[in-house]
Amino acid sequence: MDNKTLLTRNTPTLYNSGYQTTQFYDSRSDILENQLTEVVHNQEEMKGSLKQSVVDLKKSTAYSRLFNAAYPAEKDPLNTYTIANAIASYVRSLQSLNSPFDEYVRGDETKLTKAEKKGFNLFSGKAKCATCHFIPLFNGVVPPFYANTESEVIGVPKTKNKNPAELDDDLGKYLFIQSEIYKHSFKTPTLRNIELTAPYMHNGVFETLEEVMEFYNNGGGKGLHIAPKYQTLPFDKLNLSKKEIKDIISFMKTLTDTTSSKKLY
Repeated sequence: MDNKTLLTRNTPTLYNSGYQTTQFYDSRSDILENQLTEVVHNQEEMKGSLKQSVVDLKKSTAYSRLFNAAYPAEKDPLNTYTIANAIASYVRSLQSLNSPFDEYVRGDETKLTKAEKKGFNLFSGKAKCATCHFIPLFNGVVPPFYANTESEVIGVPKTKNKNPAELDDDLGKYLFIQSEIYKHSFKTPTLRNIELTAPYMHNGVFETLEEVMEFYNNGGGKGLHIAPKYQTLPFDKLNLSKKEIKDIISFMKTLTDTTSSKKLY
């Protein structure tokens, strides 16, 4: 960590991450405690040590008192696990489920315009967005039991250059599971607060939702002639009109939580 070098993957939102069943774009961790441990010790990120954090925090009577109160059943309340659990517990509190869409679903029919309703119908139908971004979380956590999280191979380009386009070289889930079908496979992220979380895709290649929709409308990597062998995104073009794309984007913006603030992102 030098405060200069950029990571290869785009940083996702923490909101609603407590509802995910896997962490990281490559799904290599299950619970938030394990995700946090990996980040802390990653040489390209925090380059830290939870063991050293225990030593440092025990020097503080205030922190010792707080951990004793929070973890009374622990023989030694301030340890690497309780530090990770305390932070993970805070992250689980970051819930974003009060958007205009949520208010509409709860009965306030004034919260969505006709265009936004049409966008929802397209999102769930012709555009096929909901086949990967499952409602109501709008991520890859699969209903009806919400116990598993899907990842997809969609053929994200390395840059926006189309002449010629080049497949991003990040192998994604394959680096974790080493199976051919997972090459360039990434966890389906949430679309909640998508209006506020640009840039988009695992590598941040797209800056606007219009660019994202163009990519999907043309068949993902297949449309750019860079499709990985096991692309899971349907190859066919969606044939969405400009008006339909505009309506879908209008709907996605209704997933912005009214209790959130842009400064948090």
